[in-house]
Amino acid sequence: MTATRHTRDKGQAAQPQVSIRQRRNVAIRKAYVECAETAGPPIAPDRADQTVLFRPILGTGGRLILTLFTLASAGSSLYFLGWLLLPDHVPGGVVQGGSGWQLVIARLSYILMIIVELIRFLQSVTVIAFAYFAKDPVPMDPPIGLRVALLTTIVPAKEPIEVAERTLRKMKQVLYAGKVDVWILDEGDDPAVKAMAARIGVRHFSRKGRPEYNQPAGEFRAKTKSGNHNAWRAEHEHDYDVVANVDPDHVPMQSFLERTVGYFRDPDVAFVVSPQVYGNMYQNWVAHGASVQQYLFNGIIARGGNGMDAPLLTGTGHLYRPAAMRQIGGYQDSIIEGHVTSIKLHTATNPATGNLWKGVYTPDVLAIGEGPTSWADYFNQQKRWAYGVWEILLRPDLRKSDQLPLKRRWQYRLLQFYYPSVAVSLLLGNIATAVYLLTGVSSVKLAGGTWISLWGLTLVTWFGLLLWLRRYNVAPHEREEVGMPGMGLALFAGPIYVAAGTAALLRRKLAFVVTAKGKLRTTESLGTFKLHFMWAAIAAALLAASFLGHHDFTLLRIWAGLTLATGLAPPVAAMLSSIVARRHPEPDAVEQIRHPQPGDPTAILPVIRDHTPYRQPSVPRQRAPYASDPYAAAQPSAEPYAHRGRHR
Repeated sequence: MTATRHTRDKGQAAQPQVSIRQRRNVAIRKAYVECAETAGPPIAPDRADQTVLFRPILGTGGRLILTLFTLASAGSSLYFLGWLLLPDHVPGGVVQGGSGWQLVIARLSYILMIIVELIRFLQSVTVIAFAYFAKDPVPMDPPIGLRVALLTTIVPAKEPIEVAERTLRKMKQVLYAGKVDVWILDEGDDPAVKAMAARIGVRHFSRKGRPEYNQPAGEFRAKTKSGNHNAWRAEHEHDYDVVANVDPDHVPMQSFLERTVGYFRDPDVAFVVSPQVYGNMYQNWVAHGASVQQYLFNGIIARGGNGMDAPLLTGTGHLYRPAAMRQIGGYQDSIIEGHVTSIKLHTATNPATGNLWKGVYTPDVLAIGEGPTSWADYFNQQKRWAYGVWEILLRPDLRKSDQLPLKRRWQYRLLQFYYPSVAVSLLLGNIATAVYLLTGVSSVKLAGGTWISLWGLTLVTWFGLLLWLRRYNVAPHEREEVGMPGMGLALFAGPIYVAAGTAALLRRKLAFVVTAKGKLRTTESLGTFKLHFMWAAIAAALLAASFLGHHDFTLLRIWAGLTLATGLAPPVAAMLSSIVARRHPEPDAVEQIRHPQPGDPTAILPVIRDHTPYRQPSVPRQRAPYASDPYAAAQPSAEPYAHRGRHR
């Protein structure tokens, strides 16, 4: 990549020249801006309390093709599993004799191999199920005159003030025909944050120094995002009809409210959530891989949640109805608070209608964020998500499986399958490999050519399905990319998933860690990769043992070699990236933008200029007058926080 250079024309000040990497990120941001109306044009509702309408994303032809891919993928996987389960392939079976400890080990390894293949089959079933159910909501014109709070948060030690200021300035430009208050929830009660808020005209809140809002656990747990939001809720939520939240590194579109508030006409809608996309994907390889990993979720999984009547409430880019949130006691005390809060909302009933509360996922890209750019931040993020899912599975009080309707229950089961399945299959596969490389006892003796052919067929049909599903990714560039950086990054996160599962099973508490942003990002050290070094050391020792013991089954040596590469690739990549960064440094984009020079071509980099194609909401459409406020019936008459003090 070329470094950013400065040129000086005669009579002009030096101007920065944008690097290739920065230009590619600009192109990505522009592409996402064009996706602000993915769900289509809004409709004028028939009545004030119009129910949300959904339409399948697959037409008749798409469902037919998906069915063919399903038959091919499931059929090849089941055929392979059936072939492995033939009696003459079972250790000690019809053809293979043996007894003693070798037979016991062989059969245990055989069982592990079958479990790994079964998990891989179920992973494909999960994606197929979400694809079949995938639906988009039909946008509706928003009701006018509602009171809306737009929130973002900041942890000054982890998040630069200039990043939050960029987001707040764009939040103030969000369009809506009603009262909109912009808030920053400051965990540090930082004087600089206060001054910035006053300077740009937004409201400031902090719970610092207030013991009632800094508890060791529960609704107001200290040093957590949920506790921070719940403290604000206790003081101010009753002043608003809708509350919206974006992370401080996410820049909202002007149409953020106009494209979402209309869904709250439906009195049973508890929350609305939009895609989480990253506009810095070309900053480095980690950012690129983290961005790619969002494609399938935003394009298929989240839309499948609509069809299964239980879209997931994610941490940023969401809006909620205060009446619903008050009913469940606010954001839940969990390391993945959005996920657990989503479950709690989907088990609760709207007292005004007697119906279950529901959520809406819109594919409209309404905020553009920044993904993790360091291995340390990416691993912290993935460990937190994986640990949180394990915690839900291990604690009945969090998963509420007996209280969820059947379709919603299965939606969450499928959604929560990913992290545990990756960790378990990776661990069991390595255990089975280790058994052979150390002892020479093979779980099964098969014809290598047939094995490779059948196993390869399952991979080909699976990847064919994934490649076809790209057409439903949100943005055009997402549909053109195969996604290898995301797959590679997921592979390298394998040891993190295993460690997260182990910590959850041992009931070791994992502290909430804010993903550092901007210039405060967490830098790598040798300690960042301690799990990977351990992973690589074990793989290297197993390979050495196989050569010493002449245990030369090639396929299992290849597996051990891949494990070795999984352990060594991240630290090597981090070292090479560090060398390149020192040789070709680039100025911090946000710092450039705070005082841009006239004509500075980098001014678009961290800030989305007003390129959004969304039209001025108050002009083009004649809205029908409504005699009653659709929110009046859903709002409780008693204020549950009236006994608490106000903090203005």
